[in-house]
Amino acid sequence: MNETHGFFQITQKLFLRNQNSILILRDRKSGHGDLPGGRINEPEFFGDWLEGLKRELREELGENIQYDIEPQPIFFARHRVVEGKYPCLIVAYEGKFLGGDIQLSNEHDYMEWVDRETYNPEPLFKKHLLFAVSSYLQNPAFRGIL
Repeated sequence: MNETHGFFQITQKLFLRNQNSILILRDRKSGHGDLPGGRINEPEFFGDWLEGLKRELREELGENIQYDIEPQPIFFARHRVVEGKYPCLIVAYEGKFLGGDIQLSNEHDYMEWVDRETYNPEPLFKKHLLFAVSSYLQNPAFRGIL
C-alpha cells in the first residue's frame, strides 16, 4: 500500500464569551461564519501557541480588547481553509471577554454577540466550522469553564 503523507495547516479559534454570549464573525471573502483566531505561522510552531492566537486576536479584533484565555484547548476539529482549500486542524480554546472596544480588521465584515443557549449557527456557518460551533454550543461541559 502506497500512502502519501499529508500536509496540514493548524489554526486556532477562540470561543470568546461575554457572560452567556459568544462572539461570532463573518469572513469578508467567503461570507461564511468565523470565530476569532487564525493560522499558526511557521516561526510560532515551536513556541507558545497561545502567543500566535493572541497575535491573531490583535490583528482581527484590535489592540484595545482585554480577555482571558483558558490555556488548555477544549477540543480539536477538522476544517478546510476557504482560500486555497487547505486541510486544516482547528485547535479550539475558550476565553472570557473582559472589556474594550472591538475593532474588526478587513478580514471580517460582521460581528455579533450571540446567546449560547438559543443561537442557531446553520445559516451562517458551513461544513466543518459549523460542526465545531455546533459541538461547542451543544456541549454543557463548555458552559462556564472560565
